[in-house]
Amino acid sequence: MKGIEGMKNNWNNSLVFRFFDYVFRLVLINLIIIIPSFLFFIVISLFFKEQNNLLLNILALIPIILYLYPAICAGVNVIRLYELRETNSLFKDFFKSFIKNYFKALLETIIIGIAIVLFFNSIRYFYLNLNQGIINIFGLIASIGFALMFLIIFIHLPLIMAYGEGLNIIQDFKLAFLMAFKDLLSTIIVAVITIVWAFIIIRFDTIFIILITVGMSLPMYLAVKLTFKKYYIVYLRTNQDEKERINNGGNNE
Repeated sequence: MKGIEGMKNNWNNSLVFRFFDYVFRLVLINLIIIIPSFLFFIVISLFFKEQNNLLLNILALIPIILYLYPAICAGVNVIRLYELRETNSLFKDFFKSFIKNYFKALLETIIIGIAIVLFFNSIRYFYLNLNQGIINIFGLIASIGFALMFLIIFIHLPLIMAYGEGLNIIQDFKLAFLMAFKDLLSTIIVAVITIVWAFIIIRFDTIFIILITVGMSLPMYLAVKLTFKKYYIVYLRTNQDEKERINNGGNNE
């Protein structure tokens, strides 16, 4: 019996087991994010594809707006916990993080949505009016530059929410800005991978199966993995500050 138990422990701790276990978890995280977010969109595409109904299109966007970004933040946190080997419970930790940070993530969703609309309209305006003067060329370059800057900050927001508990939205954006430019190379790598990955999924219909399996969770995993050392320092400092706050509160009493 001891021999069998020893073999099980060796297998559970092996790189092969951890690899397949990790892939399975990434697939589950991806499904938890994708299915609720795009369920209405998929149903409308399948059963109402010949109807160009504005109301149906708005209904399809509702779960994307209300669920997608908070679910991404929760998924990043689960991957972080797994990297720290602090959890084996995927669903419990996912929904615990989802509920805990939902309203802050939803507010960040609104801010991100407004920023996307502003940058899109700005870039579109200057592009359509390039022949109207050199000021529009500078305007287009500046708009693209600020849009890219916002993109690399946006990449760090779910990481900040996962590692820095107790921060408000202003602190989230401030720390995301600092972390983005503190480790610019990793940030650029994650941004390029995310953009290329999104282009492949959108451009090629045959890649749909990848979207369902690891379309969201793979870039999230790479973001956590590539920035792990930098954010682990933030994690340690956050825990230390929290312990000091609790200790000081206890001493004051």
